[in-house]
Amino acid sequence: MQSHARLIRFSVLASSSKGNATVISGGDTSLLVGAGISALRIRRGLEECGLRVAQLAGLCLTHEHRDHVNGLGVLAKKDPLPIYCSRYMLKDLRDIAPRSPLTGIEPGQPVRIGSISVTAFCASHDAIDPIGFLFECDGARLGYITDTGRIMREMRDIMKGVDALYLESNYDPDMLRQSGRPYPLIERIAGQWGHLSNEQASDFVRDIAHPGLKQIVLGHLSEDCNTPALALDNMQRTIDDLGLPTEVQCAPASHRLPWVEVAH
Repeated sequence: MQSHARLIRFSVLASSSKGNATVISGGDTSLLVGAGISALRIRRGLEECGLRVAQLAGLCLTHEHRDHVNGLGVLAKKDPLPIYCSRYMLKDLRDIAPRSPLTGIEPGQPVRIGSISVTAFCASHDAIDPIGFLFECDGARLGYITDTGRIMREMRDIMKGVDALYLESNYDPDMLRQSGRPYPLIERIAGQWGHLSNEQASDFVRDIAHPGLKQIVLGHLSEDCNTPALALDNMQRTIDDLGLPTEVQCAPASHRLPWVEVAH
């Protein structure tokens, strides 16, 4: 990693409807966001990042769906790392990770974890109390939004001025309609408690766009109702229309996205 006093970086270990996990590092602190893949895959991904589970300062969870917590029980059995989530999610974790210290995060109230400040905000998803995160380290700001069916005003407010954004771009509306899935499931995905489409992701970026937005990583792409090419083309056209120098890429579903470095 290059030497930079105002730097945060992140590496996506996996990102899809089958499992999600991301590593975020700033200063001398590393956090895991999501544990939706097997503990073995998490450990291997961390090794590729030059880390071990014991070196993590904590695990941040957005919500309780399996594609975000599937590996937690096995992971926490051997390494009971501190867990940070919404307070209504805490009771579900006491059985899954009984040895892990649990901390409830209130939306809008920053929590300091080592060198990184973590601020949660409410998301709109069919889960108990879903949240997204703003990660800050020495001026560098990374937004993390996944599993939300709509963009809420608080999201726009807290994401303004971010240097980098990990953003859900889950489905292409035409592919979703033609997917052959049951109509209630299509309604659920496209509804306000579901997921963001490629177009909704672009609309959000238009709302928060500024010249300092250096990186966008699109995540949680549906493997049946989207393609990386469609998601990238949609967002790149938006970035070009806005005249921004932002680099856009998709997080792979089955392997690690190398470190993305973001300086303020």
